[in-house]
Amino acid sequence: MNSIDIQTSTIIETYPNTSQDIWPSFRENSLLDGAVREAARELQIHREMATMCAFGAMATACQGHVDVEMPTGHKVPTSLMLLTIADSGERKTTTQNYFFKAINARNDSAYKANNEALAEHKVKHHLWGTHKRHLERTYSKRASQQDEPATLAARDAVAEHVRTEPQPERSGKFLYEDTTPQALVQMLYENSPNGCLLTSEASSIFSGKALGELDKLNTLWDGSSVIVDRVSRAGFVLQDARLTLSLMAQPSVLARFMGKRGEEARGSGFLARFLVAKPRQMAGQRSPVKLSALPRQQAFNTRIHELLTAPVKADRQVLRFSESAAEFWLRCSRGLEEQMQENGLYYYLKDHASKLLENTSRLAAILHAFERELDNDIEIEESTLQFCWKFAQICSKHFIDYLANEPQLVTDANNLAHYLLHKAYKESPAEQETRTVRGNDVSPARGAANTPRPRELKPGVKTYFTLTQVKQYGPSALRGRASAERLDATIMLLIQLGHVIKEGSRYRFQETVLLKRGEPEIKNGEILTIKELPLFSELEYWQPERRGAWVDLSGYFIKIRT
Repeated sequence: MNSIDIQTSTIIETYPNTSQDIWPSFRENSLLDGAVREAARELQIHREMATMCAFGAMATACQGHVDVEMPTGHKVPTSLMLLTIADSGERKTTTQNYFFKAINARNDSAYKANNEALAEHKVKHHLWGTHKRHLERTYSKRASQQDEPATLAARDAVAEHVRTEPQPERSGKFLYEDTTPQALVQMLYENSPNGCLLTSEASSIFSGKALGELDKLNTLWDGSSVIVDRVSRAGFVLQDARLTLSLMAQPSVLARFMGKRGEEARGSGFLARFLVAKPRQMAGQRSPVKLSALPRQQAFNTRIHELLTAPVKADRQVLRFSESAAEFWLRCSRGLEEQMQENGLYYYLKDHASKLLENTSRLAAILHAFERELDNDIEIEESTLQFCWKFAQICSKHFIDYLANEPQLVTDANNLAHYLLHKAYKESPAEQETRTVRGNDVSPARGAANTPRPRELKPGVKTYFTLTQVKQYGPSALRGRASAERLDATIMLLIQLGHVIKEGSRYRFQETVLLKRGEPEIKNGEILTIKELPLFSELEYWQPERRGAWVDLSGYFIKIRT
């Protein structure tokens, strides 16, 4: 969905290498690691799907008990927004049921108890109403008799009775599936203030009608109060509530949402708050096996049950990082800030990057609270933070690959490169033919003073252009005076990538990097990717063994796949 790709080999050590999706494992014998391994083996799913579901369950159980204070002193909730992208047949619901077994049972019990309480409340309210009507008749009778002392006494009796009107008990329900953000806020106000939206389809959230209400979910993630003003009913203020979103959606649902409303959702900051994973496919690779007794699932859900049934205190416990963990956190923060600068990894994704370390802190706090043996252990270890940072980094890669829309500048650069390549092919049809059959491009570089260029290296096509030509005949989005700034920025990007240089009043464009020495300021495929041009990793710098100095044929060439 997006052409930006992560390459972290040149980043500081606080950035793990995410060029491959090697999902981390938590410490051996932990509840999380045992359950994830068992689920992956028994359910025949990949561990990333299991880990995402596990964190959803742990966040639901822990968010009412703990907050986390980051090394900057800023205190944040421990609720999460998780999105797993998976096709039908990948056992999304089965995985959710494995990790949410205790949560589902607890919510079912709360639902049953609430129904019983509502039935009892109905009886009490009926009796209260009967007595109210009796008092009102008494008041009317005394008033008609013009007995002022008796009338005042009857009026006071009615007023006192009205004040004692039975109210329904607050329900303990906290798990929701198919609902809108507006309805979620209402239910968090009427029921438990610590809730979870759990769904394997997520159609209610990624629908057009819900988009205007996504700011409420942003506010809940931030831990702020949600103010609801209504005309037909009394308004209310939802305070100190927590909501975890554990969503699963098919790629087609997300693609439709991103195509129609993705920019708006990005602009509101809603998508930037998500941790995203797209597990590898398993459908078609499974074998029929009988499930074991699932002892790790039992242990995991026992701990979930303990947390759900523990008393919720008025003030949540605040977890903090150890000294070494805080130092690691600060190094990660500095690295993120550097990568949000121009030419940095997150230059076009500042909204996402600004939430990444906070999401990591939430993950670490949840994992610490879930795995700790003593409730007064409030210090998060560095190893826990490192695991969560690695996990969040791969989620970041998946966010970029599957959820983030392509920046306008990248789209413009692709369009301009496409136009210039087409122009170059028309001017040099022979090059177009050799590009189509690269294996046949065996012509050595001519020039007696140099060693012939290797057969597997191709120079690529080239052409010249002027600003006037592009404004008249180039991509429609870059034509005319109104698009002058966009065109300038696009050409500058191609210059930074090494595919364009200015020569007097015109520009020279080449399919390969034009530099004779050194490397381009931006390497295609690292910070961002222009799909119309070869990746920098697909190029090879070649310098002939010179037998004379009159011709310089060194430079970058496309490596032909043989």
